[in-house]
Amino acid sequence: MDTSTLIYCALALSAGCFVQSTVGFGMAIVAAPIIYFFEPRFVPGVVTFVGLVLALINMWQYRRMISFQGMSAAFIGRVPGTMVAGWIMLYISAEHLALVVGAGVLLAVLISLMKVRFKPTPKALFFAGFTSGLMGTTTSIGGPPMALVLQHAEAGKLRANLAVYFVFSCILSLIALSSTGHFSVWHFQQALLILPAPVLTTLLAYRVQRFIKTEWLRYALLILCTFAGMAALWQGLSPMWT
Repeated sequence: MDTSTLIYCALALSAGCFVQSTVGFGMAIVAAPIIYFFEPRFVPGVVTFVGLVLALINMWQYRRMISFQGMSAAFIGRVPGTMVAGWIMLYISAEHLALVVGAGVLLAVLISLMKVRFKPTPKALFFAGFTSGLMGTTTSIGGPPMALVLQHAEAGKLRANLAVYFVFSCILSLIALSSTGHFSVWHFQQALLILPAPVLTTLLAYRVQRFIKTEWLRYALLILCTFAGMAALWQGLSPMWT
């Protein structure tokens, strides 16, 4: 593995971890398309493992605001979503994976721009959990469905409940990815090499969080997601044109 590639991937994950630690989600949306450009083998396995570590840190940081009972429907929905995703991963090619990543990111941006208010009912949480399991396992981008349902919660509770959900969902995704060969000892070793930078960035985010206006960060995130999604689509479509 080229050292420069590891550095670029570590920087992308650091940027994603900074975003997620301040607003509650967004690590994979920011990092996955960029990382796919430099090292496709890191998506989704390495990104998901780093997401698990990030979620554990955030869950501990906001542990007093967690509502396990309120998230139970999402946990239940995540299981069949992950199973369906594991089946998809047996047949999808690298180019198709890039298309899924790009389309998923752009869809997340589109939904974020729509003024739709979803109530966190058990039915809505179950469906969000299922969709998150499907997207999170295949592309490592599983946050938008859950964030959309919980977006009107108080900021601390939003971060707390998303963190505990991401811990559960990342573990399921890694199990599914391991069983299909998309997360191996090699992926684990590469993730450990990258991990220090995202962890340090996460700790930094807690210190500067109070100075950041969430609305500014949200618009910057949507712009970045749009470009990242378009880049992933280009990456997936370009082999078809050659």
